[in-house]
Amino acid sequence: MPSTGSARRYARAVFEIARDNDTFDQWNDDLNTLSGVLDLSETQAFLTASKVSDDQKQQLLDRHLEGVSPQARNLVTLLVRRRRGHLAAGIATAYRDMLDEHRGIVSATVTTAVPLDDDLRKQVETNLQERLGGRDLRLVSVVDESIIGGMVARVGDQVIDGSTRTRLRHMRDWLRNEAAS
Repeated sequence: MPSTGSARRYARAVFEIARDNDTFDQWNDDLNTLSGVLDLSETQAFLTASKVSDDQKQQLLDRHLEGVSPQARNLVTLLVRRRRGHLAAGIATAYRDMLDEHRGIVSATVTTAVPLDDDLRKQVETNLQERLGGRDLRLVSVVDESIIGGMVARVGDQVIDGSTRTRLRHMRDWLRNEAAS
């Protein structure tokens, strides 16, 4: 099971290196590449196999991480040797969150019952940016049919729930209270 705390510690170290060398975007790209390679079940099986030598593991990594910086290659070697390759996706996510915070970008998740078309997505993004005082926004769209309709927006700790499911629940509670009175 991936450890979020460990992933954040690795991401913090990478972020410090990126800040010192002004290589934020390079590290972001490298971490996404590392995550893509290490998250493959076949890669994990190969890298954790006790019968596979460290040289063979390194050859596999070298083949798949050709465009990655030497420092990122050192990170992946360290992760593999410590049997922590499963942390790659968490490290990439935590790093991206730190980078967004550093750049003043706010992440928002919008959940809808059906996929958003481009026009509606742009409208939702504009409305959320206005609510946030014009701050830059990274919008992630999630589809969850159980909300029936409407949308739920999460920005940090703030939740804006305009889902049909919640409205129906409020109506049900109101009707129960009226019937009890």
